[in-house]
Amino acid sequence: MKIIEIPTTRLYEAAWNPNQMDEKVRILLKNSLSRYGLVEPLVVRKINGSSFEVLSGNQRLKALVEAKLKTVPCVVVDLPDTEAMLLTQTLNGIKGQDDLVLKGALLKEVLSVVPESEVLSLLPETKNSLQTISCINEEELADHLKAWEQAQAAKLNHLQLQFTRQQLETVQEAVSLIMPVAKNSPKDNPNTRSTAIFLLCKFYLERRPLE
Repeated sequence: MKIIEIPTTRLYEAAWNPNQMDEKVRILLKNSLSRYGLVEPLVVRKINGSSFEVLSGNQRLKALVEAKLKTVPCVVVDLPDTEAMLLTQTLNGIKGQDDLVLKGALLKEVLSVVPESEVLSLLPETKNSLQTISCINEEELADHLKAWEQAQAAKLNHLQLQFTRQQLETVQEAVSLIMPVAKNSPKDNPNTRSTAIFLLCKFYLERRPLE
């Protein structure tokens, strides 16, 4: 199997490819290509004359065209339609699963060298999730998974609230003050902030005047 350089003007997205990418992830992809270049060639097949259909790498091709690259390294396969579709789904769908402890150790080492802002510009994480994952060790992971199982059994419900700026500042201050208590409370909910709000409500109910 050879890798050849093909002009971007001769590469076309497969119209039947169901893989889509939202704008936030597209920005991460562009940042990655800008930082590291194209480290994985596109997979294409010849369709007619000198034109090629992209089976794997359609999103990368869009980003590379925007970056005004003239040629792209590609692996060329010779497949009929159904096999091309099956290969595309295989390449898009087969992924491993992270070991959270190893991932936490990896990110902790990365963050000791690379600024957090740069890491967030490349990975689909939030600031909070990045900090949480990078602090996970085996003992904490076991506690987290146990709490998560308990929460799943309890069928947690979501509550969406809206505040004015002044109300939000008050809520955030109250939650930050009670967070140490929430972190040390029984682990029946993996969401510590939700536990903090629950404790504030419980505190009020226990101290409200009797009617």
